[in-house]
Amino acid sequence: MKIKNEKYIFTIKTLYVNTMSAILSQKIVFCTILYTATAAYCSLHAQLSDLHYLPPLKQGRNNEGISQQAIHLSTPETTSFDVHIYRGTNTTPIATFTISNTSPGVYDNTHPTAPLTNGDNNITLVSNTNTGTVLTNSGLRLES
Repeated sequence: MKIKNEKYIFTIKTLYVNTMSAILSQKIVFCTILYTATAAYCSLHAQLSDLHYLPPLKQGRNNEGISQQAIHLSTPETTSFDVHIYRGTNTTPIATFTISNTSPGVYDNTHPTAPLTNGDNNITLVSNTNTGTVLTNSGLRLES
């Protein structure tokens, strides 16, 4: 009689483990499908926006890793439109580009009115003295 009870308990435990495995498998499949669908949606719409922020970064030493800087602007749009670049919280653009899918723009140190200087320029790369400080005149905001 005791042997039958142990087999019965073993059968219930096996049934419970199999049921939990099936539920876990269904959850894994659901999560995988959800993740894939979300990733596919985000990858299709990730960079198409009319507003982008480029916060200032910090490198180890001036010109250590990044000496020449350039920001490349491109779009899949066939119709040309203007992109205004603002420095920090300023309300006046420092540069304006007209871009389309056949005419991209490059903002670098050759810009005639507001060149993006190389090294730690306190716009895109901050110096040691400005590290850890709130800066209102650093970073770039791109609007179209």
